[in-house]
Amino acid sequence: MKKLTSILLSAIIMLTAVVGFDLTAYAGAYDTTAKAKSYTLGTTTTGYFSSNDNIDFLKVDVPQSGRIDFTAEGTESYYIYIYPSNATEDKVDYDYIYYNDNLGKAYRECYAYLVAGTYYFKVDGNYYNNSYTISSSFTPANESFPESLNVNNNIIGNANPISLDTTYNGMLGENDDVDFYSFTVPSGTQIINISANESIYFSVYSMTGEEIAGRWYAYQNDSTGVASKSESVSLDAGTYCLKIEKYSRACFYSFSINSPHQHSYNYAYIVKSTYTSQGYDVYTCSCGASYTTNYKAVKKLGKVNLKSVSSARKKHTIKASWDKKSGANGYQIYYSRNKNFKKVSAKKIVK
Repeated sequence: MKKLTSILLSAIIMLTAVVGFDLTAYAGAYDTTAKAKSYTLGTTTTGYFSSNDNIDFLKVDVPQSGRIDFTAEGTESYYIYIYPSNATEDKVDYDYIYYNDNLGKAYRECYAYLVAGTYYFKVDGNYYNNSYTISSSFTPANESFPESLNVNNNIIGNANPISLDTTYNGMLGENDDVDFYSFTVPSGTQIINISANESIYFSVYSMTGEEIAGRWYAYQNDSTGVASKSESVSLDAGTYCLKIEKYSRACFYSFSINSPHQHSYNYAYIVKSTYTSQGYDVYTCSCGASYTTNYKAVKKLGKVNLKSVSSARKKHTIKASWDKKSGANGYQIYYSRNKNFKKVSAKKIVK
């Protein structure tokens, strides 16, 4: 009786495990967007295909624009397609997870830059009996002007207004090729600075859509992985648009539009004159530049007054004393055998 009970209990446990497995993992249950399985970024999901049921849809909420990094593997090759929820007939990106003979499994690390919104990831088993595992991580773009599937700055009419001399962050995604920013300038030269983690284009347009300057190309440096460029552009007073667009790949970027620095000098300090060098006033700017002016003449010691002159015991020598001058580091003595001091016969420096 105990043996029969044990067998029945084991059968129940096995049946429960199999039923639970079928309800959560097998394909067919998620083969349309309406039946898509919820997937949270930063977690791992697993699925199984058969030759008759080889499609899984995963529903993914992207909380803000950013980059999703995937690690995908499986027993056979398969595809991952990405569709936005507001246009499920148009994929924005895809990757093929190919079988690697050296690993003995399908394996690939891939990524996608997506603006905020809800997406469907279609996992296509490609008519193979197959299992798959997908894990992910998410890096936010920290956009200065958040974009989504419903909100964007992809045309001049939606351009985000920016200020001069301020740095902004943005992202170009798999479904976001262009960003526009409007700015107002006085007449003169402006400097556009841009940096990205992929090669990128940028140019200046009028508010009516004509290209004013550009199209400049910031090329990604192979050693640093950074694309950066600065361009000067002369503009009449008015409002314009900066257009930033993908070269070939989605990316994060930052930029600023700067007016050339106008020095504003303030009095900083004085360098006093010495007995051997001139003094001057120093003026500095907040940028670190400086200049000097109002030079002061070398400081004069003034006349030295003799206190006494007398013969010394040693033949042909004299003894003299005089007032000491502050700052002096030596004295010159001139003497003559002529009482009118018309012929100076010698001089000597006394320390």
